[in-house]
Amino acid sequence: MEFQEVYARYKDPVWRLARRMSRTEDDALDATQEIFLRVWRGLPGFRGASKLSTWVFQVAWNCLRSRHRRSRGALHLVEVPTASTDPAEGVEVHDPAPDPERRAAAGELLEQVDAALDRLPEEQRAVIWLRDAEGLSYDEISRTLGIPIGTVRSRLARARGTLREAVERR
Repeated sequence: MEFQEVYARYKDPVWRLARRMSRTEDDALDATQEIFLRVWRGLPGFRGASKLSTWVFQVAWNCLRSRHRRSRGALHLVEVPTASTDPAEGVEVHDPAPDPERRAAAGELLEQVDAALDRLPEEQRAVIWLRDAEGLSYDEISRTLGIPIGTVRSRLARARGTLREAVERR
């Protein structure tokens, strides 16, 4: 497979992962460039032992972790408007709670969930993101992060439990 095809297929998911795990959009752009440079360099050696998506996400995860280790920062999930790098592109305005009181309550709930996500250990944030946002299977997450499937399941269960507790304490 040619690099252009890989880039076209995975640029949006890699961008979303980098953006959610970076503090700023500039950091995410730099990380995305670095990730695809590593993908380009490693593509000739890709033998197909795993799915291409698993390999690309593994490259992305390793790159993001090493970038954050170098900066001694923690990976953070942050809200982004769309999968696109253009914040206005694809944004739909939809008001599911026309009642201002319900909107305020929903906003508070989102803030609590965001705060709980920020408090999760890096490994749990990554597992919950790859599973719930990117839709990777347990096996794909296991290969991406280089951990056993049982560890994926336990981290996901702990992360979801922590988020559930944050919502219930509300």
